[in-house]
Amino acid sequence: MIKKKYVLASLGLSTFLLASCDGENIKEMQSSVSEIDQIHDDIITEINALTDEEAELQTSFDETLKSDEELSTFADGSAPVFENIESRREHLESIKSLDKQFEEQEETLASYEGESLSGEELDGLNSIIDEFSSQLQEFTKEYDASLTSQKDYFTSIAGEKATYDTFSEGISTVNEQQSAMQEDLVTLDETLVSLDTQITEAQEMIETALTENE
Repeated sequence: MIKKKYVLASLGLSTFLLASCDGENIKEMQSSVSEIDQIHDDIITEINALTDEEAELQTSFDETLKSDEELSTFADGSAPVFENIESRREHLESIKSLDKQFEEQEETLASYEGESLSGEELDGLNSIIDEFSSQLQEFTKEYDASLTSQKDYFTSIAGEKATYDTFSEGISTVNEQQSAMQEDLVTLDETLVSLDTQITEAQEMIETALTENE
């Protein structure tokens, strides 16, 4: 499991509650950036929950092997590993839903036609969101496939035709997939840092514009 950088802890950037500027939709931009900030934080929370539960999988597996010599709970799907897999799938679905929420906010930012805010900076925020969203979609696709693979593996070891090779080769496959997921998480984490910076800069720009036009 990768070491979580500061960005993978709950972040709480302030929302600026200042007067709006006449003739421009800066308050709308402010609201949109604030919403992007919240989506960003919620995704971090879900990723952390996902990786925390992933770390518990090995313990659940080991404990079940010790207590269930007949592997009956793997056969009937009642072993804790299956609950772990389904819980992580729920977090994954939440991440997908949050990612879709970015689109509406990107459209709002792209609609700005005023002069008080930097269009280039707003475009930069949209650009990093697009980059992160693309990475996130690839991650969730691969992670979803790995969950299916894990479920199939845990079911297979209780099968009548299961052999030592079934057990060992399956573990190797799961471990390879998990290693790939860790690499993806490192990339996501780096992009989250960039997104956090871009959000902060956009908020500061909006605060300045609102203050100057009071």
